[in-house]
Amino acid sequence: MLESFQCTPRQVRGFMRDILFAGLVPFVQSSPGMGKSAITKSIADELNLKLIDHRLSTSAPEDLSGLPEFYTNEQGERRARFVPFGDLFPLEGDPLPAGKDGWLLFLDEMNSASKPVQAASYKLILDKMTGQRHLHSNVAMVAAGNLSTDRAITTNLSTAMQSRVVHLEMRVSFDEWLMDVALKEGYDSRIVAFLSQFPSKLMDFKPDHNDKTFCCPRTWEFVERMINGKPVTDASSLLLAGTITQGVAVDFVQFCQIYANLITIDRIVADPENCPLPNEQSMRWATITHMMEKVTEQNFEKVSQYADRFTMDFRILFYRSVLIRQPKLRSHSAFINALASLGRYLAG
Repeated sequence: MLESFQCTPRQVRGFMRDILFAGLVPFVQSSPGMGKSAITKSIADELNLKLIDHRLSTSAPEDLSGLPEFYTNEQGERRARFVPFGDLFPLEGDPLPAGKDGWLLFLDEMNSASKPVQAASYKLILDKMTGQRHLHSNVAMVAAGNLSTDRAITTNLSTAMQSRVVHLEMRVSFDEWLMDVALKEGYDSRIVAFLSQFPSKLMDFKPDHNDKTFCCPRTWEFVERMINGKPVTDASSLLLAGTITQGVAVDFVQFCQIYANLITIDRIVADPENCPLPNEQSMRWATITHMMEKVTEQNFEKVSQYADRFTMDFRILFYRSVLIRQPKLRSHSAFINALASLGRYLAG
């Protein structure tokens, strides 16, 4: 798909909601590790739906149509019928899950499913039926998969399936990842600083890569979980090489060592007008993210005075992070002053 027709994660999330409210099924594709599952979960949370996560790549056709059982009808005749899997497919007449308004059935790895499984899912996706039973009217569905061009294990969708879903292709957006993931979820400031300086390292996936892994939002989440609140040493490169590749791991560890020479928040607050600004670009990113982490309502005025001495890109990052991490500071006089010059950037 042409890049002009690829969607950012925010756009995908908005379009998915539109598609679901129309009673249709979105099919989201992207390179691996970009957050398709996380977006789907967030929509389920927002709409108060119980998420049922099912991987079609591991399914057999009978998972979708049900297993046969024998019964005797009123005339005493032996018959057979398909019985759906109750833990996968809420049916008409089933009670709503406790505290929820319905279900969101997430059919992940759809284009990694075998042709027989895809064929078995035709009725499920278009008619919302499993076997001869209708799904509950409060069941919504989302499908997802990797791109066939990315050397992932995929099977081309049949033309019958292609016309049963609404196709969305997602690309990575560093700005959205920074605002919606890293800052919102309180990622380690060293990760925020490093990727703010080198945004291309958020996602460096190439289908023909020779490394054991690659950088993507998922693998950076792994890094966050491993280092948050812990020291990063030279030996850490051995651990991180298996997560974000050897080259990026070495660069990241070297960047983390810069933090040992940071201008401290205490020094900034003591004299924001005369405290020296760092000369090196890496130190500037590190200092700004250190300030983002340490700013409070009590020191915000002085920290913002120091932040305002930086160039525009650093100031925007600092004040955007304040909006996300400490929204109560929005009404602080220092933030109101910042809006005068940065309003149109902060609004985004």
